[in-house]
Amino acid sequence: MRLLIHRKTGKKYLAKSLPYNTEMGLVRDEGECGRTFSSKGEPFTVTEPRFVDLWAKMRRGPQWAHPKDLSMVVGLTGLGPGWRVVDAGTGSGFAANFFAYHVRPSGHVYSYDVRPQNVRLGQENAEFFGLSDYVTFKEGSVYEGIDEKAVDLVFLDLPEPWRAYEHAAEALKTGGFLVLYLPTVDQVLRAKQELTEDFTPFEVYEVLLRRWKNTDILRPENTGLLHTVFLLISRRV
Repeated sequence: MRLLIHRKTGKKYLAKSLPYNTEMGLVRDEGECGRTFSSKGEPFTVTEPRFVDLWAKMRRGPQWAHPKDLSMVVGLTGLGPGWRVVDAGTGSGFAANFFAYHVRPSGHVYSYDVRPQNVRLGQENAEFFGLSDYVTFKEGSVYEGIDEKAVDLVFLDLPEPWRAYEHAAEALKTGGFLVLYLPTVDQVLRAKQELTEDFTPFEVYEVLLRRWKNTDILRPENTGLLHTVFLLISRRV
């Protein structure tokens, strides 16, 4: 897999192999130090794709967690190499693979989903990202229990996460993080009401993202990636 970057516009192409045809011409080879030209004389750089380049091409099934929100989870919890994470539900597997990318090389992610097709999709995407060694996909419901113990973070992207509070408390280390990923205010209110004394009160976040037009006149875009979810973060005490 190779990443082609048009040096003038920054436009990117993900190619399984070269040569690769674009609307700016055929890119035949990597050239010297990755710098080459297409058949139309357009300047390209050819390099190895990174995780951020691959996620746009992953297979999608159910609704998937957005990078802007998952990045905040990493930033607000300090998730990093060596962490053990429980993720539910798997969906398309993006959150599980995102966390797996950050806990490498000594950490691991365990992702639960009740739908076998989601488990298979998560595994396929882990292979696509090259992260299969760092994430395990499991068919099952965290409403009924969590096998792993002494984990650092439990991430619940579920309609009724409060049904898993007891199992999350049993799975987490003291001081470990419980993170909920909820789209509606009604769910947030219920999640706060049901929270047990095993956890600190939730911190509640909404993450909004707006790009700016990088033209001769710099100004914000008229629209942006606004509400996706609320993030609720608590600590096991």
